[in-house]
Amino acid sequence: MKPLPSTSRGRRTRAAIVSVAADLMHRRGLAAPSMDDVLAASGTGKSQLYHYFDGKQDLTVAVLQHQFERVMAGQPSLSDPTCDDLHRWREEVLEAHCAHGMETCPLGAFVGQATDDPVVQKTLSELFERWQDAIADLVARALRTGRVRPGVDPADAGCALLTAVQGGTMLSHLRGDAQPLARALDAVVKGLSAPAA
Repeated sequence: MKPLPSTSRGRRTRAAIVSVAADLMHRRGLAAPSMDDVLAASGTGKSQLYHYFDGKQDLTVAVLQHQFERVMAGQPSLSDPTCDDLHRWREEVLEAHCAHGMETCPLGAFVGQATDDPVVQKTLSELFERWQDAIADLVARALRTGRVRPGVDPADAGCALLTAVQGGTMLSHLRGDAQPLARALDAVVKGLSAPAA
């Protein structure tokens, strides 16, 4: 993968190309849009596109990273070292899902589409691990402050919560209703929460 541009203008241009490619791939699948499709949609020249990306694989990896950053931006409690509130995170997940029209998960939509490319598959797997680890860190903070019941394994809880996000998002998208996601999250958060004093 090519290094990020050294100038702010170059970084903006690259980011604009990635954003357009991410939209195309999210709507049509990772494999469907060609580099020519990205060129046409982004309005960039061929030499400019290949200045920033070695090819389709390189661009796809950048798209996955872009989608991960989009997910994390919608869940700021995960990157807040002072946050120990699973309910706050739950609200962020629901708000982001509803704000984007209950679409499929920006990252989860690509699961199963990258099996033919080990580099893309590895990137997707690593990004999901980072997401799960961030949720586990939130659980660990809540455990230390007594907001999660004693004995909870943060790693297991992170996996359960991410599973609830993925399954709930899929059903909410299918039904056009946020309730499946809300119920999936509530069930896991309730099971983790410390009893009220």
